[in-house]
Amino acid sequence: MASHGDGALKRGLGPLEAITLVVGGTIGASIFLVPSAVAREVGSPGLALSAWLLTGFMALCGALSFAELAGAIPETGGTYQFLKRAYPGTPIAFLFGWMMFFAYAASATAVTTSLAVESAGHFISKYTSFTPLMSRSLTVLIIVTFTTVNCIGVRESGKTQNILTLLKVGGIIAIIGACFLLGDGRPSPYSPLLPAGRSLGETTGSLGTAMILTVFSYSGWYFITHVAGEVREPQKNLPRAIFAGMGILIALYVAVNAAYIYVLPFETLKNSPRVAADAMNAVFGPIGADIISAVAFLSAIGAVNAQLLNYPRIPFSLASDGVFFKKLAMVHPTRRTPVNAIAVFALIACTFAISGTYQDNLTYVGFVGQLFMALTVFGLIVLRRREPNLARPFRVPLYPLTPLMYVGILTWYLGNLLVNRFAYSMVGIGIVLAGLPFYVYWTRRAASATT
Repeated sequence: MASHGDGALKRGLGPLEAITLVVGGTIGASIFLVPSAVAREVGSPGLALSAWLLTGFMALCGALSFAELAGAIPETGGTYQFLKRAYPGTPIAFLFGWMMFFAYAASATAVTTSLAVESAGHFISKYTSFTPLMSRSLTVLIIVTFTTVNCIGVRESGKTQNILTLLKVGGIIAIIGACFLLGDGRPSPYSPLLPAGRSLGETTGSLGTAMILTVFSYSGWYFITHVAGEVREPQKNLPRAIFAGMGILIALYVAVNAAYIYVLPFETLKNSPRVAADAMNAVFGPIGADIISAVAFLSAIGAVNAQLLNYPRIPFSLASDGVFFKKLAMVHPTRRTPVNAIAVFALIACTFAISGTYQDNLTYVGFVGQLFMALTVFGLIVLRRREPNLARPFRVPLYPLTPLMYVGILTWYLGNLLVNRFAYSMVGIGIVLAGLPFYVYWTRRAASATT
């Protein structure tokens, strides 16, 4: 093996793979579980749907901004590359990569894999006892399987993503159709818009808290930017994939939540630990749990493949710049995949999954993770001023309103998160700041290597 930069990676992803990575990487299993917690927090059907719409609108503004950045800077590493370009000479880009590698990305992969295992356990428990050892073993097996696929080649992982995304989207559309066509809808299921007995401040606060959940469900539309060095005609295909993918995501999320509310009394929905299963049970009876478990499993493993396809490219990019562990920049000479970065990332994800620490890790870095997203989108405005002649095949519509709306809504969301989860947010900030000494060490080392 030899160490190479982007040029050694293979451009094996076409426009379809780009779209399925956006959609398949975003839709995990949370859409089958989270809506009940959102409904419980906001207290009314109308506001529950509004939370998904508002988050979708915010994500769209961010996605359109990322589309411009991706078209202008189509390099492997995505968000890391954008931050590096917008804030040169600062540790911001490095600290993003540090946070992703050691906390957020591996934890998110562990969460998604665990949700896949939980869905598989529904079927396994019908025939034998689904023990904790069996659960951990299946978790490792899923991660190792998709690690292998992604090490074999980007074209193979892209084709796998196409199949799994089409299956999961088809399953979700089937759920939506079954609820509306076969379910017993109630009169005015989406009323009232606002919960009774709450002040405007309480209503706004509950909406912000609910968005803590919906924001995570929408996370993933930026996945395609991390593999920009492996996408054919990236200047054209990256913006198109982000735009098309976001349209599909918002439509699916709002429609499936409307379907849940249509077939379930709102009080039942609020108190349901498995809202999608209860909705399918209302339509099909006991077999509904089997249907939803199968769809959730396909959805989760599709997201796992997407995560293993994109997240390792971030440490690979840092290492290629000389500011991370050197061996993570290694590219397989024939497969042309960053095998070391993929394997090490998978090992960390397995460790988090087996130890059960992933939920805490995600809670800790929820604040800083979204703060980096805000900085990235604001970086678009910075680059418009600093590099006005940079080629931009796609320009965000309604500039500067679109990126400013994203940053504004996200700032409100971050303030709400800071108030409601202050201690967790401080831990996350501590995790990020712990990377500063390593940033100083690696940047000095990289500088001395070039002199």
